[in-house]
Amino acid sequence: MKSLSLLFVLVSLVLGLDISIKKSSISNGRCFLLKSNEDGSKYVAFEGKRYYFFPTKNDFEHKFYALVPVNYYSKPHSSKIVAVATKDGKKRYKTFKVKVVDGHYKSEKLRVAPSKAKFNKKIRARIKKEAKEALKIYNTITPTAYWFEPFKHPMDSKITSQFGNKRVFNGTLKSYHSGTDFRAKTGTPIYSVNRGKVVLVKNRYLSGNSVILDHGEGIYTCYYHMSRFKVKKGKIVKKGELLGLAGATGRVTGPHLHFSTRVAGVQVDPLQLLKLLNEI
Repeated sequence: MKSLSLLFVLVSLVLGLDISIKKSSISNGRCFLLKSNEDGSKYVAFEGKRYYFFPTKNDFEHKFYALVPVNYYSKPHSSKIVAVATKDGKKRYKTFKVKVVDGHYKSEKLRVAPSKAKFNKKIRARIKKEAKEALKIYNTITPTAYWFEPFKHPMDSKITSQFGNKRVFNGTLKSYHSGTDFRAKTGTPIYSVNRGKVVLVKNRYLSGNSVILDHGEGIYTCYYHMSRFKVKKGKIVKKGELLGLAGATGRVTGPHLHFSTRVAGVQVDPLQLLKLLNEI
């Protein structure tokens, strides 16, 4: 392990920038993680978009991190990530060859109320309006972090459905599972995975009673299908603070917690994201 670390340091010195990537191959719907010790770290460029470096929180071997989310609908392909930093008064670059591979997500068939599978004009308009409102939130990047501790799960319960599963509702409506489902009876407490700002508390057609937290630096966590709210919009909540109670509101087959995450506006695998965040 020490020899590999030494090799990385030598390679970094030759290339001029002390920046590394955790994995060069990931599945669609997940994140690349880059770490840097360059004080002039600026951003990384990936397929026409920029993702900025931020200070690490619990990683004392590196100064900065950058998360690069990959869209769930991205097809398997080879690409590159270019890290940009200013060093010795000059802008310098380090390129990483990367691959997006097929996540091989499972398929699920679900039965829901007919009104939750086939929408009339009025319902479609409501869903569109709610989606637009949410995207405006997700695309807002708070430059500083609200959190400084490791992340935790929103509850200690069995996971009943993983992120990315392909779904067919009532034999026709197709989508993918945009989060991770935790088994929960109605009334089960739901807690904040980390410190953050409550930016949405609202009943929505598909996700039911929903709470969204902004953790800063483009990171958002979402808690859906609640039976009751226990927080108000605008509040800064602590890690482990009660957000609400589990329920069966919205498009569901029964009571549970649907937990999802966003990075720089892109929906990503919650469990992989929390694991990465706990390494920075």
